[in-house]
Amino acid sequence: MKNLYRKFLIITIVLLASFLTTVVIRSFHGTQGLLEFIKNSGAYGEVITLDQTHRDAPITPSEVHLLSQLNDEYTKITAAVMPAVVSLDSSGMGNKRVRDRFGRIRTLTENVMNQGSGVLVSPQGHIITNYHVVSGMKEISARLSNGKSYKATLVGKDSALDIAVLKIEGEETLPTLPFADSDQVREGNIVFAFGNPFGIGKSMTHGVISARERSISDLQGGLFQSSVAINPGYSGGPLVNIFGEIIGINSNILSNNDKNPGFQGISFSIPSNIVKRTYQDILTRGKPVRGFLGVAFAELTPAKRALLEYNGEYGAYIDKVGPGTPAAAAGILKGDIITNFDKHPLRDAEQFIGFIQRSEIGKPLPLTIWRQGKEIQSAVTLEEFNPDIAQFKPELGGQNNILQQLGITVGFLDSKHRRAGVTGVIVRGVEADSLADGQIMPGDIIYQINRYRMNQPNEFYDLVEYYAVRKDIELYVIREGQVLAEPVMIEKFVDQ
Repeated sequence: MKNLYRKFLIITIVLLASFLTTVVIRSFHGTQGLLEFIKNSGAYGEVITLDQTHRDAPITPSEVHLLSQLNDEYTKITAAVMPAVVSLDSSGMGNKRVRDRFGRIRTLTENVMNQGSGVLVSPQGHIITNYHVVSGMKEISARLSNGKSYKATLVGKDSALDIAVLKIEGEETLPTLPFADSDQVREGNIVFAFGNPFGIGKSMTHGVISARERSISDLQGGLFQSSVAINPGYSGGPLVNIFGEIIGINSNILSNNDKNPGFQGISFSIPSNIVKRTYQDILTRGKPVRGFLGVAFAELTPAKRALLEYNGEYGAYIDKVGPGTPAAAAGILKGDIITNFDKHPLRDAEQFIGFIQRSEIGKPLPLTIWRQGKEIQSAVTLEEFNPDIAQFKPELGGQNNILQQLGITVGFLDSKHRRAGVTGVIVRGVEADSLADGQIMPGDIIYQINRYRMNQPNEFYDLVEYYAVRKDIELYVIREGQVLAEPVMIEKFVDQ
């Protein structure tokens, strides 16, 4: 016991000696003592209160007046638009192509689910969205921004333009957004996209209009290109202007990977005038009605201008006229340049496509044709779109026919690929024992021949015929969602 007390006494003496030594040293150097440290005073610790951590902002609102006002206006636009935006969840049965262990392609039927967005455009509960969001789905649920969900029914669709009209029966006054005149939209305009990206919930992003009258297929032209970050799930949501009016419906992004599409700075939207026209046709006639002319276009290059001795600045060059089409009936010929349509000067073929799709069918529309140095005034009566004569499918006859030797039949891409921004043509069939047999497969997407990209069947056939008599053909292919690392080489064409 005495040993225990002795140890305690020794430890106490050591601690006191250490303390006195520290006090003497701190006094010698003029630093604060232990008592001040314990009291959190002096150099060791100003007492930090809660009020001191919430100091005034380093920049006042008056110093950033424009940014402060812009911040408030973005918030105001979002609050005004968001109630009319709906999140869509759909489910149904779909087919999936799989390869078994022997390399054979089999089709499996499985449950599929899809997500997207839409916008309310009538107090009666009409919703506009993309057709690919609800295509093949049996059950569609529309969830409003207030959290309420309703069962939605499909009223009508336009699969070519990727537009669908749904309807819900709301128990309340439904918020809606009005349409703006998309013809008044200009490059550089600020725009806002609303939607449900990746199914995480309502969201808003913004950017500017990068270009107008973009065309990603022969069926879908006149689109807006913007810098708005549209990701999967934004499809079908509204693109609005600074007044909260619909100027477009989010539709596509630019990507060559349709399995894992992602935003790369370029997105496309269907202009509101096209959407509104389709919406009205569906409600009044039960189906969409779009104008069809029946021509194929080619770029009006400087070389072509020089060859034709065309001095005009703009115009749409006619590369092919389909037999039995409204264009043929109007006397339009290959090599013509259309400079004016329905009193609208034409900038290029993409703008012309947009005008055709928005124009009334069954009504004579004036046009101006430049032909061999002369302007010819004519008129064309557009008809309803006819896919059978729009393909310009060639006749594969004759032993030495180039297209028969190749053995590939192609068609337009469907809405699924257009939604992902994929360009090109899809292979419908490959003839046995042809040059393409064993190298090209049905379902492949051919997006480029040699150095030339194409997005129409007639362009594909023309390029094959052009290059086959000059050099080997390199086909750039997307197969099962993946871009092939090397082009498919086609050679050994028989001379014509």
